[in-house]
Amino acid sequence: MASIVKSKGESNFEPVPMGTHVARCITVVNLGLQESKWGPKAKHYIGFEVPSVRVEWEKDKQKHEGPAIIGSTYTSSLSPKAILRQHLESWRGKAFTEAELEAFDLMNLLGVPCMLSVTHTVNGSNVYANIASIMGLPKGMECPQQEGEILRFDPTEPTATTDLAKLPNWMREKIEKGAALAQHQTESPAPQGIGHADYSKDEFDDDIPF
Repeated sequence: MASIVKSKGESNFEPVPMGTHVARCITVVNLGLQESKWGPKAKHYIGFEVPSVRVEWEKDKQKHEGPAIIGSTYTSSLSPKAILRQHLESWRGKAFTEAELEAFDLMNLLGVPCMLSVTHTVNGSNVYANIASIMGLPKGMECPQQEGEILRFDPTEPTATTDLAKLPNWMREKIEKGAALAQHQTESPAPQGIGHADYSKDEFDDDIPF
């Protein structure tokens, strides 16, 4: 199961404030199969750093400061009603072509800037920040330089073992549960689009980031 989608937490920080924020994608993780109320679904986590929102934390008895992180878990689908497809098309400012829908590599998102619309939901005493929509940067606007380390994981990539070790515990636990769940599923041929995208970025307009 690769980081290709097609048409068929762990934190003590305050949530990112509601509103619109300049951000950059720094995390794409293939979580594998995950339980949902509709049964097991393939999922990906996509995470962003928000440079204008600063957080502090302590690691190895050293204090650190950096951009806030926000992310969302998506069903790995580019079907017409899929939230992932809606967010990606809004982000790139252009609908996917039929050819692109056959295989799109989510790893192409890494390092790409955007604008995030963030909303909050409240559950008891907990406040959660949610990505309501993703848009491209307006012309002339720039995103600050990347600060955080790129985190990526796809079990089909040769660096999978090394990449997995860099992920936070909660992501590794989800991936392990996903792998165990997959073992209980009936084996079936991999859908078309598994692997790296076979289209050229030259097919896009210059202002389309991916």
